[in-house]
Amino acid sequence: MGSAILELGKQFLLELWHVFPYFLVGVAVGAVIRTFRLHVRMRDALGNFGVWAIPGAILIAVISPLCSCGTIPIFVSLVSSGVPLAPAMTLLLISPLMSPSGYSITAGYLGLPWANLKLFSALFLGAFAGTITWALERGGWFGPAGQQLRYKGKIDIHAADCPGELSCTCGDQWSNRLARKGHGTPVIFLAKAWELSLKTGKFTLIGVFIATLAESYLPWQWISGYLGDGSLRNVLLVSFLSVPIHVNEITAAAILYSLPLMAKGPALAFLIGGPVTSIPAMSVLFTMCRKRVVIAFLCISLAATLILAMSFQAAVDRFPTFGARFDYSEKKVK
Repeated sequence: MGSAILELGKQFLLELWHVFPYFLVGVAVGAVIRTFRLHVRMRDALGNFGVWAIPGAILIAVISPLCSCGTIPIFVSLVSSGVPLAPAMTLLLISPLMSPSGYSITAGYLGLPWANLKLFSALFLGAFAGTITWALERGGWFGPAGQQLRYKGKIDIHAADCPGELSCTCGDQWSNRLARKGHGTPVIFLAKAWELSLKTGKFTLIGVFIATLAESYLPWQWISGYLGDGSLRNVLLVSFLSVPIHVNEITAAAILYSLPLMAKGPALAFLIGGPVTSIPAMSVLFTMCRKRVVIAFLCISLAATLILAMSFQAAVDRFPTFGARFDYSEKKVK
């Protein structure tokens, strides 16, 4: 028992050392964004983007370091303040899928091709969600403007005073307290980096721990036989099972790293579906929004996931050299 624990500890440290540089890069980029409040400034201007509202929402979502539970209050805030549902839905869907930290750690675990593929998937999902929601909104499927929410009242998320039922604790954060005391940008940056390290670091540690256990104890032969092909059945299975699984973009990459024998189409389906949908986030969304908004959210995310996963699987089957670029592990079946 002691030797097994020691071996697991050594493997854990090796995995952690491998991903640590990518973690630092992601934290640094995220701290710059948070220090200068770039995503907040763009979000506040989203209502003035006009025809560029959906591309603007895609850009904000890609650089915003928010998970699904953190994005829902912002979504409610935007819709309640009169922003059209299409850009707000775009932000809600793809913000949990992509962030600077998520991109860098995905590259660390799975390689740069997978990180770029996830970025492309986020851009596609944003354009797909924005277009479909815009068409449904114009067709009146969501009802009259301003009727998409169950909650009625003033909501102001991530402002200085944060009034409203969904108020946050941003003002109590250490970095914001330092800013109010007049500390300079370098100090604020270090504080933001520390806060972001604590927030994303715990998920990184969880992901490394899961990868270590999986590498040592998962039945690789069973996984290879059951999910080792990119059939429509397997893509559908992974897509639907990933809806209730509560993983973020960092732990999703770590879990995939521990499952090298999963076919590439189902792997992409898990990488997308896991972070975008989760039971805690969906319960809050169902509480705050009308039923048709929740249905649209689920249908759009599942449809886009299936389109991306099946298209990717078809591409790697048709072009083996292209598919070889996404072989992120050299592990052998034991």
